[in-house]
Amino acid sequence: MTHATPFSEALDVIYETIGCDGATVKKPAISHRLSNATQKSVPINLTSEEDWQGCQEDVREAEDKKKGAKITVSIIVSLQVRLIHSLRSFQYLASLRVKLGVTGAGKAGKSKKIVIMDLEHAGSGDDDFDEGVGILVKEGKHLEQLQNQYGHCQRCGTSKSCKIDMAGNHHHLTNGQLSAWSRTLAAGTHNVTLKTPPQADLFSMFFKKFGGGAPPPAAEPLNPAFGNMGPFMGMNPYAYMPWGAPFGAPANFGGLSSHQPHTPMTPTPIAGPSARSTPALLPAFPSSDPPDIGAINPYPEIAEFFRELDGYDPKRRLLDAVSNFEKLDYYNIDEIANIGKASEIAQIVGITIGNATHILGHVKAEMKRIDRERRATA
Repeated sequence: MTHATPFSEALDVIYETIGCDGATVKKPAISHRLSNATQKSVPINLTSEEDWQGCQEDVREAEDKKKGAKITVSIIVSLQVRLIHSLRSFQYLASLRVKLGVTGAGKAGKSKKIVIMDLEHAGSGDDDFDEGVGILVKEGKHLEQLQNQYGHCQRCGTSKSCKIDMAGNHHHLTNGQLSAWSRTLAAGTHNVTLKTPPQADLFSMFFKKFGGGAPPPAAEPLNPAFGNMGPFMGMNPYAYMPWGAPFGAPANFGGLSSHQPHTPMTPTPIAGPSARSTPALLPAFPSSDPPDIGAINPYPEIAEFFRELDGYDPKRRLLDAVSNFEKLDYYNIDEIANIGKASEIAQIVGITIGNATHILGHVKAEMKRIDRERRATA
């Protein structure tokens, strides 16, 4: 399939591939995931023309970001409207094949006979079927609420759904993001609201926190009574005293030679510090979602990042090293890069040089990726 393939043709190809293209009963629900997404990312529904257009748009955007890269789409077959949560999708497909007389790709062993589902009578009145339909209705309702919530940005217009991140940057919410968000809302996922998306890789730009400690306190303004202390202030602690150095202090204290006549310094009043303009955290144009100033670091937290790396390479046991970093008050991955070389990371944090090299390579790659995205959306 190509970028120009219509949704109806795409569905025909998918259902023909899984062996249920001629079914007149309910077919399994399908979703998709791009090849550049992590395995833990939430699959995105593929149930309508709008979903298909969103998928094509995501592919084009991913290929534009990585010039020359070929982005593929994995199709995920799930149970039709969650027909029954305890049954596996292969049981549903096997039931469809029996219904249609289609031969499957393999045969089940004698001791693993598949129980065939009654697809003819699954419908209204079936608790599992009704529950599945109810969830789909909820998803549609939440999707509409999200579009109303984020579809009125005065900067980006009403043609796009827009949400801004912790630093005030505008992000266009793709159909895939809206679909995943509405699904978690319908499922009642903990801490997911119309204001807070699910904590998944798809929404990582909205979950960054301060990378360091509290901001340094503002400098104390100079007391205008002392005036301008002149060039000797840094060398002579008695220079601001109009009566000069105390009795017994060296004649050349603070760089003043003994042959210089003492001239009392008259304080010169100076104006107080001028009011400084505070950089506005709000974007230049109002958005449908105000920024959260509680988190401005654009890079992932170490615990979250290591959890993702551990999913790909569990033998390194990187999750065990999270506490090593946090004990030293390192919380975001840019702080790892700031430590320096892999050998320095290993020595300071107390991990092996192999893991330190592995971590640093992935940290630098992730930071470059995030920096490119921020420049593209700036």
